[in-house]
Amino acid sequence: MSTPAPDINHYHAAFSQSDTGMALLDLNGHWIDVNPALCRLLGYTHTSLQQRDCKDISHPDDHVSDLDWVERLRTGEIDAFRSEKRYRRADGSIIWGLLTATLCRDTLGRPHFVVVHIVDITEQKKALEDRDALFALSPDLLSICNPNGYLVQVNPAWRELLGWDEVELMARPFMEFIHPDDVGRTTEQASTLAGGGSVLGFRNRFRHANGSWRWIEWSTRVDSDGRMFCMGRDVSEQRRMSEQLHYRATHDFLTGLPNRYEFMGRLQHAIDALGRAPRPLVLLFIDLDGFKAVNDLCGHEAGDAVLSAFGQRLRIAVRRTDVVARLAGDEFVVLLDHLGDTWHDAEQVAGKILHAASQPYPELAGRTEPGASIGMALYRPGDSADRLLSRADGAMYVAKNAGKNRMACERDGQWVVGVA
Repeated sequence: MSTPAPDINHYHAAFSQSDTGMALLDLNGHWIDVNPALCRLLGYTHTSLQQRDCKDISHPDDHVSDLDWVERLRTGEIDAFRSEKRYRRADGSIIWGLLTATLCRDTLGRPHFVVVHIVDITEQKKALEDRDALFALSPDLLSICNPNGYLVQVNPAWRELLGWDEVELMARPFMEFIHPDDVGRTTEQASTLAGGGSVLGFRNRFRHANGSWRWIEWSTRVDSDGRMFCMGRDVSEQRRMSEQLHYRATHDFLTGLPNRYEFMGRLQHAIDALGRAPRPLVLLFIDLDGFKAVNDLCGHEAGDAVLSAFGQRLRIAVRRTDVVARLAGDEFVVLLDHLGDTWHDAEQVAGKILHAASQPYPELAGRTEPGASIGMALYRPGDSADRLLSRADGAMYVAKNAGKNRMACERDGQWVVGVA
């Protein structure tokens, strides 16, 4: 309940000097008095404004709501009302005003008159309209998220790019749309920004309405009140092309195996990891025997088919945890990690490879049958990736010189040569 007003004269003295548009209304919504600031705001003289009804200066679309709040104040149902509404100025232009209407009661507590304050918010509304226009036109995903993790405003691009309408997006926390593998990173990033801050270029996967996943790159700012302002861009195609280029740069085009560049990086990584968890590491260097004859007798197309087929056989012969690569030409390598019985396990894998290499290749139609020679080298403390590769290469030549289709390794200072 509002406190009983002293009298109308009290407001006459107070509001005449105010810079805010003010008026006194009777309980039927008619002017009792208006102040100079309101006259300036609406472009009327004091006399001409008082000669007009409130309805005359109100936008036609607001007439019904105006009658409603006036009636509720008149009957004492409410003591105050606040709303944004439109007014028609003397020159016919329309402005937006923030209306605050307060009921004043007489000494007996009965509704007596209404005090109205009107603040010009036209510029603010225009700025919001401009923002909303840009919001709607942007091809990027624009959104505002509340501190509870729900989207409260999104632009049409969400439907165009991800197939969601705003009702579906706002019905549940946005984190439920994030790929499960990205939830941890996204939650951590959101926690880092809590209370204010911004981030550019954060990427995660967002669910499309059709169930697929799209990579989105976000630029996000969080206000001190916890609201999150986000701009997202679909970078799925960009990421796919980047991954494709990376694959081409790190894999052999013929066999699909990692190439020399990629393998040497993985080998060095495995060596570095031994410093944290020492364990046996064995490198197999494999060279196809008689491959020159394949090209000479059957042609390079058949040679490529043999290399591709051997690459597939190599994958099958080793464990899923082992790293297989094609270095160049007919040279392949296998990195054996996490071995139980070091030499026994390594020799078993090498035996499988020799057996796989000795199987006929349909492309050659029996004209020649290549085999393989394998050199094995156990990592020694202090070995670099190049040094370990060089020792395995040397062991391979020992196997080749011993008659081919063999494996060879140096153990306790002695060369050991075996067959499958």
